Amino acid sequence: MSITSNKLCWMGVLMLAAVSGTAQAGVSLDRTRLIITGKDSSASANLTNTSPDIPFLAQSWVEDSKGNKITSPLVVLPPLQRINGGQKGVARVTKTDGINQLPQDRESLFYLSVREIPPKPDKANVLQLAMQSRIKLFFRPTAIIPKSKSEIWQDQVVFQKSGNKMTAQNPTPYYITIISLSRVKGEKITKFPGIMIAPKSSLEFSVTDGGVRDFAMMYVNDYGGHPELKYRCEGNTCKALPPSQQG
Repeated sequence: MSITSNKLCWMGVLMLAAVSGTAQAGVSLDRTRLIITGKDSSASANLTNTSPDIPFLAQSWVEDSKGNKITSPLVVLPPLQRINGGQKGVARVTKTDGINQLPQDRESLFYLSVREIPPKPDKANVLQLAMQSRIKLFFRPTAIIPKSKSEIWQDQVVFQKSGNKMTAQNPTPYYITIISLSRVKGEKITKFPGIMIAPKSSLEFSVTDGGVRDFAMMYVNDYGGHPELKYRCEGNTCKALPPSQQG
């Protein structure tokens, strides 16, 4: 092995060691999605510094559905905060006057991003990685707030089959995230890691078995959970079974 190769090898080892030492430490969010409704003055996500003794700065901001940083119609406060080792902080999303310009008959999609900023290292030539978390942020207008926290609207999704493709139709005013479709025995018929269907829209995707008659749809609920709904196909149309048959 050449001297250059030796140097590169040791650099790789040092980088790996630095990454391994910091991978479990930093600022983490307590959820995968955040919903602010028309009735809420704000909505909050808790931040935790998982390092027992190293303070971190947490920089937070809101992005629109295209990934652009924005300060209206939603803004996060404080935009920068210090969180000591083992302590917690709060990222609070509040509305601005521009919220009234959003559609009032369906959800609007945004993102909440949080970047950890580690302290300056005491030693030279130390690699530091600043991790960033990004979760979905939804504005839910007052007119479509569910009457009950246990209300399920994902069962309104209808699937249309065409060969080895399916089209998921979302007639609801909510964003719906589908994790997978699986046969009753648990074998997946989809290969995507997850798809999100906008309100009152549809999305086509491939399946491994276009002839499937019964399957389960795993989706993401308001709390980040992954419940399932049973579906049955009649011809090329697949609908959720009634609640009495979901057990």
